[in-house]
Amino acid sequence: MAEASLVVLLGIPDDALHRPFGEGRAPPQVLLFAALRREQAAAVAADALPRGEASRILALAGSAHRELEALLSGREAAILERARDGEWSLRDLLRHAIAVELRYREQVRYSATRSDDEPIAIPPDRLPCDRLSPPEPEYAESRTGDAGRLLALLGIARGQSDAQLGDLEPGRLARPSLWGEARIDVRERLHQMAAHLVEVTLQSEKMLDAAGERSTEARRILRRVWATRGRHERASAPETVTMLDAQLAAIARDVDASGSRG
Repeated sequence: MAEASLVVLLGIPDDALHRPFGEGRAPPQVLLFAALRREQAAAVAADALPRGEASRILALAGSAHRELEALLSGREAAILERARDGEWSLRDLLRHAIAVELRYREQVRYSATRSDDEPIAIPPDRLPCDRLSPPEPEYAESRTGDAGRLLALLGIARGQSDAQLGDLEPGRLARPSLWGEARIDVRERLHQMAAHLVEVTLQSEKMLDAAGERSTEARRILRRVWATRGRHERASAPETVTMLDAQLAAIARDVDASGSRG
């Protein structure tokens, strides 16, 4: 799995990143930037494909989710409780991210499909959960799982959003919606899904910094690699994603074989 390769590559310490795997071979840093170029090429190719505006907007949310994965994958399990900002732990923040993904999806879907005689504000009973706790039993593991499991649960929620909202017709994007007290349109509501995940990523980074969990250079590079993957992976041909996964896996095998992991 690509996620397993990602965890291996995230474990490259700074003192090993510039050390070649062997005589005449490139160091990991060079290979990671080559991986970034390949992901960028795939993203450009995907951008040229005919797909709707809603799908393109949701690709930004996919990118933000993948960057959050690269920030948090491979961290020790205890970090979810140890990394904090006031009363909020990192686990609280990730559970909030899942809950908001689910709420935003239903708010967008309601605004896009409601009849003209229904209120603009979504009825409270149409919302799946509150802002802090994703519904159970589907997301019960978010209370006890490690960072990898919480990221996977967020990925499930994200995939459902893409499946249910990616085919919205252009005319529906201009329909009115509410975000709190603000009246906006469905298009801006869709954009907020990515913006919120960016906010979660920045807040997570702030918590990690406060806990003394500095990101290595490899992790910083891979945040761009993985964020770019999120931009195109749902639009790219399966064989393209498989090829990119295989190339990342090859680098990860070299890392393991050379003992370059931290």
